[in-house]
Amino acid sequence: MPEPAEGPTTAPPDSAEAAPTETVLSPRHRALTIGLTLSVTVVAFLWLGVTTVLPKVASDLDGLSLFGWAFTGFMLANMVGTVLAGRLADRTGAVRPYLIAFAVFTAGCAAAAVAPNWPVLLAARAAQGFGVGGVLTLVYLSVGRAYPERLRAKMLALVASCWTLPALIGPVLLGRLADSTDWRIVFAVFIPAVPIAAVLTLPGLRGLGPSGAGADGADGGPSGGGRLWATLALAVGVGALMAGLDAREPLYLVPLVLVGLAITIPVLRRLLPPGTLRLRRGLPSAVAVRGLVSVAYYGSEAFFPLTMTTVYGLSSTQAGLALAVGAITWVGGAWLQARFDERGGDRGRRMRVMAGFVLLVAGLGLLVATVAVHPALPVALAAVGWGVGGLGMGLVYPSVTTLALGQAKAGEEGAASAGLQLSETLSVALMTGLSGAVLAFGVSAGWEEATSFAAVFGIAVLASLAGIGTGARTLAAKAG
Repeated sequence: MPEPAEGPTTAPPDSAEAAPTETVLSPRHRALTIGLTLSVTVVAFLWLGVTTVLPKVASDLDGLSLFGWAFTGFMLANMVGTVLAGRLADRTGAVRPYLIAFAVFTAGCAAAAVAPNWPVLLAARAAQGFGVGGVLTLVYLSVGRAYPERLRAKMLALVASCWTLPALIGPVLLGRLADSTDWRIVFAVFIPAVPIAAVLTLPGLRGLGPSGAGADGADGGPSGGGRLWATLALAVGVGALMAGLDAREPLYLVPLVLVGLAITIPVLRRLLPPGTLRLRRGLPSAVAVRGLVSVAYYGSEAFFPLTMTTVYGLSSTQAGLALAVGAITWVGGAWLQARFDERGGDRGRRMRVMAGFVLLVAGLGLLVATVAVHPALPVALAAVGWGVGGLGMGLVYPSVTTLALGQAKAGEEGAASAGLQLSETLSVALMTGLSGAVLAFGVSAGWEEATSFAAVFGIAVLASLAGIGTGARTLAAKAG
């Protein structure tokens, strides 16, 4: 999941130094540390686990024709929540936006648990996305401002590790819960965890008052208010674009797509690092790669469980097991990347980005072939392909993130991080919306279900192929 970069990341003056023996679990940090890690764990389980049960939800609520919107709406609302929480924290302190974000998140989970139809479920998913964006923004803001510099890296590592367990067991655990009880319970189980996280986190957040940082465009991008309005415009533009593709009727498709593009492209040029859309060497191409790898992996991840349950007839638990294969190999790829990173330097990272995309092409290509001729090939090959893709993701993701942030100019690291986050979030929203439109078109055209899903994963293969060439441009040419 994304790591928001909104809000200040400097510690207050009175916490600039830490005692040599102080840790993130020392008495003055313990409650906040536990609260923040629990907050991240809750949203990580939702993000990674609910994907497994959404096919069952869509089937029960007659929402398969608009399945992609369960992810597109989530990601667009996530963008807005991320920026709004950072903006509000700068003006009022961290407590109010944290409470608002978790309240909206909880309302989204409660609404999903009782949703009578798919439109209500989609609204609930948007609320969840808004809450997740806000909570994660405030988690990283809190790490930057509540912990002394010596402990900050350790706390960030701890927060990042909160994604590992949900990635490994979340799909299986929540899939099993949905199979043995009811999918509505999957959403309801998140609600009791929210008050616990809030009680532990709020005391530490009360010391993080308003700063005014980020409201003046100091991060190298638009001003705080300008960025918020630009993000809202981007959400509207992408929403119009996806609605047009879903409409399929020329009377609605053409104007909606044109309006969506007219809004989206200028806003992206404003929010992303200059040259990103033209794949300029260095940081701009690295930001573009983050989007391409998100299209390939996260976009496929959204539809992988649906493929397993629809084409192969697997249960939610079995689909969760297959999905977890990619999480395991992702961890392995990230471990390998870290081992090689010390020796390879920037050039080595660029090669690992390209190698990772090659693995994604191979893995997703195997998935396409297996799904396309599914009666002749076993489902195990689909899981193998997904695992190979996960290994590639583990190589690409940390490598390109490090390359991008390493090439940011001094004082513009926040803008680079925000660009990476926006590229990822927007790419997932676009891919899931486009994939949903492909599935709907397949139904209207009389395609076999397997053919439609193979087409979706084929788009991911094309993004991976583009990633190989773009990955070669992730280092700026040296002067002279």
